[in-house]
Amino acid sequence: MTYIYMDESWDLGFDFGKNRTSKYFVITFLFSKNKEITDNTIKKFFQWLKWKKIKIKSWIFHSFKESPQTISKLLKLLSEKDIRIMSLILDKQKSYLYLHESKHFIYNRVVNILIDMIISNKLLPNNEKIIFIASRRETSKTLNENFLSYLEHKHIDRPNIEFHIETPQEKWLQLADCVCYSIYQKYEHNNKIYYDIINSKIIVEKIILN
Repeated sequence: MTYIYMDESWDLGFDFGKNRTSKYFVITFLFSKNKEITDNTIKKFFQWLKWKKIKIKSWIFHSFKESPQTISKLLKLLSEKDIRIMSLILDKQKSYLYLHESKHFIYNRVVNILIDMIISNKLLPNNEKIIFIASRRETSKTLNENFLSYLEHKHIDRPNIEFHIETPQEKWLQLADCVCYSIYQKYEHNNKIYYDIINSKIIVEKIILN
């Protein structure tokens, strides 16, 4: 059985006149066959925080709120584990104009491209059970349900894949957030400090335009 945890970094806005609008939107999958390794990783991380007398800004680890020191430490602990990473990077400045008004369509499409890549490239054994867990990205229950329905419909002929949405409190999703943020920093800010820590675990990294 393989667990795939998904998170995204930054926004799908296209008004580049606004300071907070990003040039890139990143979606990342974090793979593991052992769901339990997260407990060991998080436990070691919080022991290290206590030893260093460091307090994080939230009881949920959000990379964009935390210090470079804490992000790097968590990534180093994770890089020691048996994990794999896939990421698609949407170059919003070069994407087709018709997509700019279809943010939910873009999001669904990018996620589905990654899932199709797993299957078409045979990155996992045929018919292996896959538990796919995405971070809840909308407060709207309807939008989350529509996202699940879209994926289930697209892969109706693949009963070995289960799709779920969890809250950001899920420990694995906090790790996925940290990994995704690292890749985002590379593209948006040309900052590879975090990326270099987990680079050896990345099996797919691709820029797309639509």
